[in-house]
Amino acid sequence: MNTMIEKSDPAAPTKSRKTRPWLTALLLLYILAAGAFLRFNGRDWDEDQHLHPDERFLTMVSSSIAPVERLGEYFDTENSPLNPANRGYTFFVYGTLPLFLTRYAGEWTGMTGYGDIHLVGRALSASVDFLIILLVFLTAKRLYDRRVGMLAAAFYAVLVLPIQQSHFYTVDTFTSFFMMLAFYFAVQIAVGNPPGNDEQQTADDSRRSTPPISLYLLFGLALGMAVASKINAVPIAVILPLATGLYWLKLSPDEQDAQWPRLFGYLALAALVSFLAFRLFQPYAFEGPGFFGIKPNAAWVDSIKAQRAQAGGDVDFPPALQWARRPVTFSWQNLTIWGMGLPLGILAWAGFALMAWQIFKNNWRRHILLWGWTGAYFAWQSLQWNPTMRYQLPIYPLLAIIAAWGVFWLYGRGRGVFGLMCGDHIRLELGQQRAQQGGGAQHVG
Repeated sequence: MNTMIEKSDPAAPTKSRKTRPWLTALLLLYILAAGAFLRFNGRDWDEDQHLHPDERFLTMVSSSIAPVERLGEYFDTENSPLNPANRGYTFFVYGTLPLFLTRYAGEWTGMTGYGDIHLVGRALSASVDFLIILLVFLTAKRLYDRRVGMLAAAFYAVLVLPIQQSHFYTVDTFTSFFMMLAFYFAVQIAVGNPPGNDEQQTADDSRRSTPPISLYLLFGLALGMAVASKINAVPIAVILPLATGLYWLKLSPDEQDAQWPRLFGYLALAALVSFLAFRLFQPYAFEGPGFFGIKPNAAWVDSIKAQRAQAGGDVDFPPALQWARRPVTFSWQNLTIWGMGLPLGILAWAGFALMAWQIFKNNWRRHILLWGWTGAYFAWQSLQWNPTMRYQLPIYPLLAIIAAWGVFWLYGRGRGVFGLMCGDHIRLELGQQRAQQGGGAQHVG
């Protein structure tokens, strides 16, 4: 039968490699503490100078909007005080979920003015990126084992670009968090039983139960929230049918026939939940005035089109001129050297190459979702007219997992080669000793 575990992989979990739970918890707490320190320390780094242009704009908008007094007002696009367009910011192409979270957190803390609401946004930005560290551990543990999860979390905790972005009140860390959350739920669906649970994974496929519907609903919620943070998060939607397909391939033919209608229904429900989440958290993408007024807002659509034209080099937009002569390797170079730091960058791409080799060797089931999505998203952003380094932020957690897997794969392979060499040496020594003893006995005789 097909399984998600290939024992030929040196990085595959075995019982002898299990980490003690208390040690895992202790190490994870240490990693989380280090990650929190790096993200929350120096929150007022610019000393109220508002040096980041995108952050400055979001600060202006956040300090201008106001909470609604009733629910109906929230969906009233033309009159809502939460709509940036009603406060003079008619060209607003960011997601509104981070904006709303920051404004309401500012109301709760009494920090809603231009001079302090950006600090609220920075704290939230650091918080969601801190949670990504935990998601990295859980995702890698689910795909591989605790060792890989721990090392991947440690790698992500010290990555340069995520730490930098955690100190900015922008939408990028929010988007990365919700995309990673969606990816985690997709992994849960694709993997099924936890890695290393051989008794369950070798059971008769006909007894496999359909993945819980809750995973599909949670994926839809995370997807909708990601898109409500940044419209470029839409492609993460393809992960869910791919994960479902990986699960479906593990079934017996009879179970494939029996389960596909239910799985298709789950996918449809996830799509519905994602739309409802987007409707709730990006309300002014629609005309309103009520919840069911779901006709697209023409002004919002025009703003998105204008922004795409500016970022794509289709119009004479001064900030975009700098990208005219950038090589196709620009994004890769900046990610590897500056975004991750050269040591981790090398480890990540070495792991990516090793994973591709494993897939080529037909050990693809455990790796294809992680490897395929990382490669596809990286290629998509690298080929954009505007290959800004932060646009690759959603794959940094995945590259941390790939790097950690690669380390343990190399460690397992190296240990196997070392053990084989030692075994050959010992056998050679024993053979020589026996030959000498045999020769000595013959001589005495």
